[in-house]
Amino acid sequence: MIDYLALGLTHVLIVIALLRIFARGELDREEVLADPPVEPARPTPRAARRRRRRKEGGDA
Repeated sequence: MIDYLALGLTHVLIVIALLRIFARGELDREEVLADPPVEPARPTPRAARRRRRRKEGGDA
């Protein structure tokens, strides 16, 4: 008797878990995930020199 009760209880719990999973709304939609953020490319040495020149400001 206890064997049937334990077996039946585990199967009922599995069915309940499956019903809860399949009832979720997230399973009905296919959303495209956003692309991961892209790291900016390293500036070339020429661009870095230009940026440094602009920051110095000269004799103001």
